[in-house]
Amino acid sequence: MSRSFALIGVVVVVFAASGFLFGDDKDSKSDTKVVKQGALPANYSKLGLSDDQKKKVREIRSEYNSKIADLEERIKDLRKKERLAMEDVLTDTQRARLKELVLEKAPGEREKK
Repeated sequence: MSRSFALIGVVVVVFAASGFLFGDDKDSKSDTKVVKQGALPANYSKLGLSDDQKKKVREIRSEYNSKIADLEERIKDLRKKERLAMEDVLTDTQRARLKELVLEKAPGEREKK
């Protein structure tokens, strides 16, 4: 019995701490998606583009990458809201069991990456 309470306590602490690990770092995440200056799409460097063409391609990529990053952030937010809405349907016991199952699967997921 005390082992169950200890496990539930650990699960609660882990999920509470995960908010700090996976918080909203919008600035740092959007910076990683910016195309480096001089980066062209695959095989474009082999086409003999003029400097003007390269500049236009870079501008287009920059414009669309920022739009794509915004959409990806919206998708992430929607997935989080979806998960929370689904968890609201569960009973407290089911939520606790779900957290146990997620924690059991988590170490294996890290090894695959």
